[in-house]
Amino acid sequence: MTIEERPTGIEISDLFNVCQTQYGRACFAKSSIDKGTKVLCTNTGIGSTILHEFRKEVCANCFRYEYGKYAKVKLPKPEGWGKSKFLGAGLWFCSEDCLEEWKEQDPEGLLTMTYEALLVHYQMRIKHVSDEEDEKANKVVITKDVIDTNWKAIDEWDIKIQNMKKQKRQNHLPALNEEEYSSSKFVALALFNILNHHPSYQIFEELQTNEIEKISKYPVLLKSQSSVFKFLRITLPEPLQQLLTTQLIRQIFGREYGNSFAIRQITTDDSTENKEFLGYLMSPEASFFNHSCRPNLRKERFRNHMIFKATKDIAPGEQLCIDYYQLLDEPYETRQRDLAANWFFYCKCDRCTEEEHQQHQAK
Repeated sequence: MTIEERPTGIEISDLFNVCQTQYGRACFAKSSIDKGTKVLCTNTGIGSTILHEFRKEVCANCFRYEYGKYAKVKLPKPEGWGKSKFLGAGLWFCSEDCLEEWKEQDPEGLLTMTYEALLVHYQMRIKHVSDEEDEKANKVVITKDVIDTNWKAIDEWDIKIQNMKKQKRQNHLPALNEEEYSSSKFVALALFNILNHHPSYQIFEELQTNEIEKISKYPVLLKSQSSVFKFLRITLPEPLQQLLTTQLIRQIFGREYGNSFAIRQITTDDSTENKEFLGYLMSPEASFFNHSCRPNLRKERFRNHMIFKATKDIAPGEQLCIDYYQLLDEPYETRQRDLAANWFFYCKCDRCTEEEHQQHQAK
């Protein structure tokens, strides 16, 4: 750490500081870290979701996936549910132990009730993806004013909806596609965790938003986010309704972009197969690790936690970096293109600087 790097006061680990640099925030070793040291084990994600197509194959608690086999245990009908049909909230578990862990984390059944409501209402009006509609939405030129005007209109809609009787609100329920339904589950879990004072919430509040960058690249997201908000307003149980605002959902979406980690199937270290993308989770305390194409940390998933281990001896003051996107075997141009497209920056790590210099010399 140099004089240009100022401590932020964000406390995550005894092993590193989170500092402000001229390029943004970054993590620096407080003292020597030996190769193989577990530098960070995250809390469970403040938000996470499994892709709809994998809902029966991935454990809702630990994210275990067994090459397409259905998870063994389905969520039973809760006690006191009444005579109404219970669809299982779209949740499957790999074992009775994971089911019990889920129940312990949701002792009053609020999250189960929430997911059940989302599933019921999603199935009422499933939207099929229209390439023509998406292409039209993606032609919109996005500015901050465009985004703000959109959400101002949603606020006006929201006032009208909340003044309606619940039965009449159903007439305004938007249809969602699978991706939007998965997003609604992500936001619902984030709201649930905020309500219950998730241990990572304060760090979540420190994350920067990538709203403008992401929506500028994919304008259709503004339409999708608006649909998700409307869907949640009509669907969520009362305790979460009280938390839901356009401001908070914008923060959740904006911070999720660029700060989430992929949930992939776990394979052996020497496996050459492609790891199936199963969903994504946001672990705020891991979001301050910057990318390097020559990283000194390796990320891996253990159940529903992310673990980061040193891949080499790290000196005091050295920045701690990870590989964001499994790009290390790709050529310089591909790495730069993919990082700019997904994380909105061009990499200036030691390796990229060396390879860029080599290219200039070769010309």
